[in-house]
Amino acid sequence: MNETKYLAFVKEALQKKIEELGAKLADNEDDIKSMNDYFWENYTEFDEYGYEMYDNKIALNSRKREQEEYKKEKLRYEKMLYSPYFGRVDFCYEGEDTPETYYIGIGNLAKGRAMTPYVFDWRAPVSSLFYDYDKGPAEFLAPSGTLGGEITTKKQYKIKNGTIIYILENDMNIDDEILQQTLSEHADAALKSIVTTIQKEQNQIIRDQNHKILAVQGCAGSGKTSIALHRIAYLLYHNRKQLSAAQVLILSPNSIFADYISRILPELGEENICELTLDDFAYHELKEYGEAEDRYDEMEKLLCHGKSAAYKQTKEYIEELDGFILSLEWELVNLTSFSYRRIEISDSQISELFYEKLADVPILSRMEKIGEYLIDAEETLRNKPMSDEEKQEIYDRLNQMYETRNLIKIYNRFLSAGGRKRLELLGGKIRYEDVYPLLYLKYAVLQMPKRREVKHLVIDEMQDYSYLQYVLIQKLFDCPMTILGDKVQTLAEQNLDVLPFLPKIFGKGVHCVYLNKSYRSTMEITAFANRLSKDNGVQMIERHGEEPQIIKCGTTDEMYAKMALDFEKDAEYETIAILCLTAESAKAVVKELLEKQNKRDVTLLTKDSMKFQKGISVLPFYLAKGLEFDVVYVPNLGDYVTPLHKQALYINATRALHVLRLYEAQADIKIHKE
Repeated sequence: MNETKYLAFVKEALQKKIEELGAKLADNEDDIKSMNDYFWENYTEFDEYGYEMYDNKIALNSRKREQEEYKKEKLRYEKMLYSPYFGRVDFCYEGEDTPETYYIGIGNLAKGRAMTPYVFDWRAPVSSLFYDYDKGPAEFLAPSGTLGGEITTKKQYKIKNGTIIYILENDMNIDDEILQQTLSEHADAALKSIVTTIQKEQNQIIRDQNHKILAVQGCAGSGKTSIALHRIAYLLYHNRKQLSAAQVLILSPNSIFADYISRILPELGEENICELTLDDFAYHELKEYGEAEDRYDEMEKLLCHGKSAAYKQTKEYIEELDGFILSLEWELVNLTSFSYRRIEISDSQISELFYEKLADVPILSRMEKIGEYLIDAEETLRNKPMSDEEKQEIYDRLNQMYETRNLIKIYNRFLSAGGRKRLELLGGKIRYEDVYPLLYLKYAVLQMPKRREVKHLVIDEMQDYSYLQYVLIQKLFDCPMTILGDKVQTLAEQNLDVLPFLPKIFGKGVHCVYLNKSYRSTMEITAFANRLSKDNGVQMIERHGEEPQIIKCGTTDEMYAKMALDFEKDAEYETIAILCLTAESAKAVVKELLEKQNKRDVTLLTKDSMKFQKGISVLPFYLAKGLEFDVVYVPNLGDYVTPLHKQALYINATRALHVLRLYEAQADIKIHKE
């Protein structure tokens, strides 16, 4: 059966499964309704011991669980209908002459139970042939034991809306979709050799389980995000007894990125990877003190006013803060004797507990520990527990020995001692420059709460995290990590290379890998971006497209009119991004396009947006970090004048995969210069 016919056969089998499950869901819904009706009509007549009521509830709950399973199964088959499988491996078992063919997808598809699947789940034992071996000798662990043989064929598929876009036959898996497409379109030996080299470099990172901290410094377009996600899939597959998707956390740049990456990796199927921005985490940790500003509030201030307090995230600032925290040991408390009913403890005994036995406990948590010690002793004497009210009174009275427990007041004491501006909560907001020093102080003076277990942490855009933020990450997560980024894409005037200081924070277990081959954008776009950057060590592979265009317009109105015409020209592409300098300029662009060009299909993305949209998106450049678009438009080119603006322009250019257009309104440039 040829590939087109097999795909049609699988889609037909999927459609039948979906219809069968639809009928089961409808029947089950009727049964559940009948069981509920029966319960309410007859519950007064159930036996006096409650056995009948119990049996009825068990049967009803069982049917509801079954209903949920049917819904999940139907949803999986509906997803598979869009793209039934993505891989195929032909395996000739030892002693056999004819190979068996296995198609690999996000879920199992078989006619019935215990029947050979038409499509195998990517987590099935036989799927390891596809993931772990190139063409040639191979083996896999089946329920009956290890089975050996030879892989004779490996294929990868791009299937979209149930239609084959391309089929790639290769000796090894090519994980990146752009590489797959490039090879499917150009089969010359030189390009195949380059792509194979890139994939080998990527595979070493994806499959690395020897290093606790793996840090990848990769140029724009080197496939870092794709590598990170395939690495997660690989780790989940090979460690499925010890590692679940719920135990993997991605620290992402923003919520849009989180939604974007959920669409990239079909192999994860129903698995939900947890994601979080560090700013969101800080917001939740400090919300009792005020609303914490985030990085994008800081970026807007920096773009509009050019002021930054980045020194508050440096090693030197932390060392100064550490010295202050040490001084609190004597300055923040006034230890006195304590008595409560039969409880008596002298100031010298409290001092011994506070400074010696509890020296490793953060200072503001020590009185609570002393309280627990006193309560435990009293309950032993009473031979019964104390009431919650009594316990709380003991804690409250002990805590009165602190001069203050208010974190803001303590931090302001530090700022004042250094001759710095005090933290004033204007509008209830903690300014961004003080958010992470305040969080560091909190963890230094208060016991850190227990949190959900994370067994693998992924950090993307590593260059946008400060020294202080990495120190906090080290305190929060004691687990293997994959850290990826590009120093040239730092959201600042100067590039930040974090690799030199990561070992000082995480220890010698940090293993650094460098990727300098750019292939996701066309050569023309990459060459244009490289001219904007001081870092010229980027190697490009042959993937050609149109030259980036700088389109000169007389006025702003003319610029928007030209942009509207270009939308029609680029209508074949799925994603078009209009990248702006600031959030305000993004709003202005959307307003112009809606009012003057009547472009109703334009979506404004803000820092609070949760979804990555296809079609035309308008957003400030800093929200595009980590994202890629088929087409990128950059309006108001004349506004890019400062070193930070030039950095923004580089980031804008490297977001484009196929087409890059930059618009310059001449009249506005003259006004700007004057």
